[in-house]
Amino acid sequence: MRVAIVVLLAALAVCAHAANVRELDSDNFDTFVGGDQPALVEFFAPWCGHCKKLAPTYEELATNFAKEKVVIGSVDADKHKELGSKFGVQGFPTIKFFPAGSRT
Repeated sequence: MRVAIVVLLAALAVCAHAANVRELDSDNFDTFVGGDQPALVEFFAPWCGHCKKLAPTYEELATNFAKEKVVIGSVDADKHKELGSKFGVQGFPTIKFFPAGSRT
């Protein structure tokens, strides 16, 4: 029972961190990127070992910047290939910085 509680608490902690990373897709990308806030966007593939290894650090970054005026987002570029192609993603993970007011 104790082990189950510890595992549940650990899972909830990871989910709390992930909540600060905006999940971006074709429908909401322009809502979060290109506005009055800069954005840091990770293009990843769920099967990518490097992406999996980066995930906890990226989530920690998003948590640390949660109160700042910057968007920390991620795009599953395997699922949303059109976004990866639009931004020239050729490998995973790819991290791009978009200054405020820019989508390039």
